Amino acid sequence: MRPRILFMVLIMGCFSALTAQESAPKVATTEDRAKNFVAHMAPKLNLNKTQKDSLTTIYIQYIDDLEKYHAGNNAKVITYMMKIRDDKVKNLLHDDQKFEKYLRFLEDIKNQREPSTPTPMQQKQPLQ
Repeated sequence: MRPRILFMVLIMGCFSALTAQESAPKVATTEDRAKNFVAHMAPKLNLNKTQKDSLTTIYIQYIDDLEKYHAGNNAKVITYMMKIRDDKVKNLLHDDQKFEKYLRFLEDIKNQREPSTPTPMQQKQPLQ
């Protein structure tokens, strides 16, 4: 009887260890984040392979710099790094129309992430 209980405890321990390993969330690397972002953007900008690779490198550098300088809550640092990134992208694209599409793409993403706040006219007025 005792070996049977010991065997059951061992099996349950192995099972719980396996399920704990499977449920650990995967953290995307900087390269994965940059590649996914560029892959999402590329069809909208009609980028060729060289431009995609260069844009991926620019975004890897941008993400690394944000992490390196701990820019998470520092709006001035983030704005400065975004300007550097966008200047590099503008030099890469060589086309003002593509750059305008790029800026619109970034604006669309920003609008999707931020909750829309109603204008004063859209807010409910209390009844008197």
